Amino acid sequence: MKALILFIWKHSFFFMFLILEGVAAFFIVSNNGYQRSTFINASNGFTGSILSASNSTTHYIGLVETNKQLADENAMLRKLLPTSQIRRIDEGFQADTNYANQQYRYQSAEIISNSFQKRNNYLFLNKGSLANVKPAMGVISSEGIVGIIQNVSDNFCTVISVLHSKSAIDVKIKRNGYTGTLKWDGKDYNIAKVKNIPSHVHLNLGDTITTSGNSSIFPDNIMVGIISKFNLKDGASFYDIQLKYSVNYNKVRFVYIVENTLKNELQELKKRTEDE
Repeated sequence: MKALILFIWKHSFFFMFLILEGVAAFFIVSNNGYQRSTFINASNGFTGSILSASNSTTHYIGLVETNKQLADENAMLRKLLPTSQIRRIDEGFQADTNYANQQYRYQSAEIISNSFQKRNNYLFLNKGSLANVKPAMGVISSEGIVGIIQNVSDNFCTVISVLHSKSAIDVKIKRNGYTGTLKWDGKDYNIAKVKNIPSHVHLNLGDTITTSGNSSIFPDNIMVGIISKFNLKDGASFYDIQLKYSVNYNKVRFVYIVENTLKNELQELKKRTEDE
């Protein structure tokens, strides 16, 4: 306290000068319309800048939570899509909001680690067995497919990315339904190959490629990408097709884990058929 008093006493003339300047400015602003208007405009601009910066900071801090809420809501809405319901040939489609007719279930997850420039790329998600996540479940984003879950711990899981040399996913040309296999050559993370499309099929640049629905992992018609280049060598039975992915794997952050509730039934039936 003594040091503070000494400091104020030592600089008393300076503090007195500031007080007198403030009093003078007050009288000038109070008794002159132009100066008062100028002061109000300046103070409003300064206050507005402070509030704008504060508001931007608050919005940024809340952005992560907002994105998570939106991802959860989108996962719930995806459950109501026709492609997520059990197909009944003899019944018209009606969304089952009780999820009793659900074939594909979705839950949101966040990518906590992601590689995309290696030969074999993986992702790590913040969901695990405690959230009922299991190996061989599909992973998609709002823009398209991402990969397939490989290993699971209590709270995390690893995903084999579509950017992996061993990734092979059943796809189709949406326009005509012809099916093929999606493969990645390990070069550009934006580009993939589509194999096994027969030479008699008519192709167009820009044709949409989606999941085929033939596997027990992904629903039908999940976006994969568009045809950016194709050619047919003399005498070849299949096209050489280049696809541009719909997902930017360098930027993707929130994804959806896809569970096929009929997967075990389908696999058991296939196994019994193969054993006959």
